[in-house]
Amino acid sequence: MSTIDKITRLTQQNAEFDMELRKRLNVASANSVLSDDERINEIYEYCIEKIIRQQAIEFYTDFPLQSIKDILIGDFIRMESFRRKDNFGDFCLSLYQQIECMTNRLCEKKELSDITEKMWGHPAYLKIEKGKELSIYSRNGDYTIASLLFPGNNKQSGNTNAFEKSRISLQTQYAIDKIRTIVYFLGYKAMMKSSDYDSFIEITSLLNDIYQCRNMNHRGNSQNQWEKETFARIVPLKSLYYFKFLGVLAQYVEYIKEGCEYIPELKKYSDSIEKRKISAPQLKVIDKIELKDDGKKRFK
Repeated sequence: MSTIDKITRLTQQNAEFDMELRKRLNVASANSVLSDDERINEIYEYCIEKIIRQQAIEFYTDFPLQSIKDILIGDFIRMESFRRKDNFGDFCLSLYQQIECMTNRLCEKKELSDITEKMWGHPAYLKIEKGKELSIYSRNGDYTIASLLFPGNNKQSGNTNAFEKSRISLQTQYAIDKIRTIVYFLGYKAMMKSSDYDSFIEITSLLNDIYQCRNMNHRGNSQNQWEKETFARIVPLKSLYYFKFLGVLAQYVEYIKEGCEYIPELKKYSDSIEKRKISAPQLKVIDKIELKDDGKKRFK
């Protein structure tokens, strides 16, 4: 047996000898040496992360809410990382966190709060007149902004959501109600036509899907029926919804970029109108039916 073979066998049998020999020769442990494939993968991942960071920075270029820009960029990078790993649940959570962060910051602004709360009782759609340009000052119809943004009824009280939610501040609305409010006032600049209804429902429905899917990976939370139905509809098509949800995020960011510049005009309009309260639904009174007296007792 050659000397080199003896040394090799000894290093295999005696870990301390192996470590000391490597230390003296300044040679790394075989376990710590990366293969060529591993090194290539590390370089590849580094390059991808660098590209994603640059994309995130460009995505939020000129975003008006500068104080949260770094937070949004960080969430964007996490979102794209989860997408590459095909982790749909955490992808949705990271995407929603961006929407939530910018929505909450906008709804904290007193100016926007004053505008929305004053306009909720006014018509949702503009008046369309032949030969005349659309104007935020020309509105008609009985369908209010609150009815559009807060659909449905409160099952406990029986009142419409429009009636109840139009009486509380923007800051205290539910998350999805705030999101719909941003879409209407900044996305559509409070200048929706009745023909815009379908497109409004399409984007707010996708935003609601993101809102539901954010809880997909939460442990210990039992899913309600609405969440179960949403997951059953979306998860089998998640490859499609990765891109649908990214498209909605891009649209929402553009709404905010363009809409923030229009806030002074909205304020000017809201200052020119009176606040309208939405009335509670009235119970319908059915005409009394007179029964013929036949001498029979009907109640004990």
